[in-house]
This record gives sequence, C-alpha cells and structure tokens, in this order.
Amino acid sequence: MKDNSGLAPEKRGRKSAPTKAPGPLVVVGNLKGGSGKSTVAFNLAVWLATRGFELALVDLDPQKTLSDLVAVRQEVGATPSLEPPTQTLGSAVAGRWTLIDFGAADMARMNEVLPHADIVLVPVLPSQADIWATQRYLKQILAQRKPNASIALFVNRADPLEASRETRETLTALKAMAGMCDGASVLPTMLGRRIAFCRSLSEGQGVFELKKESKASKEFDAFAKSVMALS
Repeated sequence: MKDNSGLAPEKRGRKSAPTKAPGPLVVVGNLKGGSGKSTVAFNLAVWLATRGFELALVDLDPQKTLSDLVAVRQEVGATPSLEPPTQTLGSAVAGRWTLIDFGAADMARMNEVLPHADIVLVPVLPSQADIWATQRYLKQILAQRKPNASIALFVNRADPLEASRETRETLTALKAMAGMCDGASVLPTMLGRRIAFCRSLSEGQGVFELKKESKASKEFDAFAKSVMALS
C-alpha cells in the first residue's frame, strides 16, 4: 500500500516530546522578622530535591540565610546537592519549583515578587505581635497577588505543648483571617519549636535527613505534602 504521509520512514508515528509545565513559584515570608522563613524554605527545598523535583532557589533577603544554608550543605557534601540561590526572578523556568526567600523589611522586593507567586507561604509564630504583622502582610498579598494564587498560613515554632494558650489563640486567629480571604487557607500541620531545626541550620541538612523517625521529621513531611497539594 502506497504511503502518502509525506514523512520520512524514521519520522512516521513519532510523537512530539511533551512540554514541561512550569513548576509553581513559591514565596516564603512574612512582614515580621524571625518567623523562620529561611529555615522552612531550605527544608522544603531539600524535601523536594530528595523526591527528584528540579528546583530554582532565589534569595532576596539581605541576610542571605538561605544562601548560607545551601553553602553549608555543599561543604558537608550532603546529597542531593542544591544549586546556589540566585538573586533574580529569571531563574524560574519550565519544570522547576521556584522557592523565593525575601527580607521582611524590603517592601520593594516584596511588591516585585508577590504578583508572580503561585503559592504564598506565611509562617506565623505564636504571638500577638506576629498575628498583627500577618494581618498587615495579608493586605499586601491581596493587593498584589495573581487572581488564582494560593495563600497558605501556618503556625511555625509552635510550643511543643500544642494546647498552649498562645498556640491555640494564634491558630484561631489564622483561621479567622483565612476565612475572610479568597484563596487563603491554614495548613493542617504546625511546625514545632524543636532543636532539630537548629541542627538543620548548622549541618546543612533537612530535619528528615538527620533522624527519619523524629517528630520534626514526621511533622515536616506532613507539612511539605500539604504544600504539594496546593500546586
């Protein structure tokens, strides 16, 4: 039977390679300093890397804590390795998760990155001052974000006694805030105030790499999976 396809024999039936969809661009931050954003961003980057995801890290914080953590990881030879963070949004490419850490006091940077974010992660310490700061930050996010962006609030460095008054009040406040903002939610997992996160910083490893069966490891695994569900 005559072939009228017009294709060379080796090209017949060949399917085009699928195009990779862009990975989500995730901003981690809050207006109040000391919220633990760099620790969360680093651990999330390592968690994703251990599962084979391609990453791009962007460090817009003048303190450069995320860059320092990646450098420590390289020095100790931990695998998988992470590429050093860049200082521009141009590193966001197809197929990669892009994690951005920016300084709380840098309003210009914040206004630059929020319109590009697919997910905004907001770590909140259990204190009234952090609740107030989060309320102001949410106003900034709502004014700058894309229409379909997700906002995820979560309690960070929670008292190990989850029933403590401060933790309860903070969680209640976050749920109230999320209820008034379209596209906002409170992540189901709180991250505790645990020494494992301090060791994570000094050793350049994720808390789940230090001790797989620890409470910190299980907590962060559940936290990261809840972030994945937003993508």
